[in-house]
Amino acid sequence: MRKLVQTSLITIATPVLIICSILMTEDKPADPVTASAKSHQTLNKEQTSKTFPQQPELKEEKVKELTRAFMDTLVQEADESYRVTNMDTKAELFAAFESIAVKETVEPYVSFYFEEKPDGLYILPTETPPWFIAENPYDMVQLDNDLVKVKQENETALHGAYTIEIEFVYDKQWKIGNVTIS
Repeated sequence: MRKLVQTSLITIATPVLIICSILMTEDKPADPVTASAKSHQTLNKEQTSKTFPQQPELKEEKVKELTRAFMDTLVQEADESYRVTNMDTKAELFAAFESIAVKETVEPYVSFYFEEKPDGLYILPTETPPWFIAENPYDMVQLDNDLVKVKQENETALHGAYTIEIEFVYDKQWKIGNVTIS
């Protein structure tokens, strides 16, 4: 009798245990590391789309607008003694560039072309540097989601033949991130 009860319990318990085991593992992957990684990837995708919205494409108009604004800001109005008339400090000049270019790109230009004195900001009376010419053809290459390189080959009477490469970076808005002239 005891053997009959044991056999009956095993016969009944085995399918129940198998069903319970299947039900308990149906929603769980076999590998907890994979499960963690998958949930992390899903979370990252959700966070990325919420935290970092897709930036607008860099268009030709924006390239021309930023390069023109850079040069317009660099070339300041000055009086007969070359004292800048619209601002008194380099800090003000850097502030004028904030929406156009990153500070590290602007610094060499400001250091070369401007001198801050006790009575104001002075501009060096010289020619402008070789620069982007909006009418000339150029190549645009998307290097990353937030990085575009514009390359242009030019020749002018003043500067001769030169190549300008301008990197545009996106940080809440498109800006000039780096300028290389060769």
